[in-house]
Amino acid sequence: MKKFHQQFYGATQGDLVVIGKVDPAAVKSAATELLGSWKSASPYARVIANYKEVSPANTKIETPDKENAEFSAGLRLRMRDSDPDYPALVMANYMFGGGLSSRLPDRIRNREGLSYGVRSSFTAPADGDAALFSVSAIANPGNVPKVEASFLDELTRTLRDGFTASELAAAKKSIQDSRIGARSSDAGVLNLIALREPYNRTLAWDEQLDAKLAALTLDQINAAFRRYINTAAVSIVKGGDFKAAHAYQ
Repeated sequence: MKKFHQQFYGATQGDLVVIGKVDPAAVKSAATELLGSWKSASPYARVIANYKEVSPANTKIETPDKENAEFSAGLRLRMRDSDPDYPALVMANYMFGGGLSSRLPDRIRNREGLSYGVRSSFTAPADGDAALFSVSAIANPGNVPKVEASFLDELTRTLRDGFTASELAAAKKSIQDSRIGARSSDAGVLNLIALREPYNRTLAWDEQLDAKLAALTLDQINAAFRRYINTAAVSIVKGGDFKAAHAYQ
């Protein structure tokens, strides 16, 4: 651990973000005094993840004596956050499983009562093109087969029938409120600046994304979701005490 720290840790490369009523000169002086002599032994290089096509898998992992089971599904797709279809995938993911009332949580948690918590997520990098669409759920081990079946059925139905205009209207308002809320605190602004700075971006990038999300049409979103998401390519991993659950059935 000490050797690793000495080899890779240091303040030669980095960004310092401070939010609040501060004296910039005093902050710079303190940072220089505290960190100025802490040199990195190894040169900095950003780790870039590029898309690689993989064969889908469906795996079950036995975890004895674990009360709850974990369900995870994932699909790699080739995209970065500057691609034209990125806003459409952000919106599609939100409608599919990004909020409590979106399709997947509403079905699996609210109506079917199969999961304590279920959601989908979508991330795409600024560098590289290894984007990820994923689903996670916590459930009783005995309910995991039903969670898997409902997830695959809901994804298939969404790809076939598409989202609706009412879903899009609600999602646009919810995403807008969420993004504004995230920027309403000092911590939120600090995190955004720290996230954008390494890529030479300002909060104008977020302002532009807000506009792109607001301008999306239903056809654009449904087309993008169908273009990138493929049920047959999804990998699924389940972890839980399934032997015990089977014994009690």
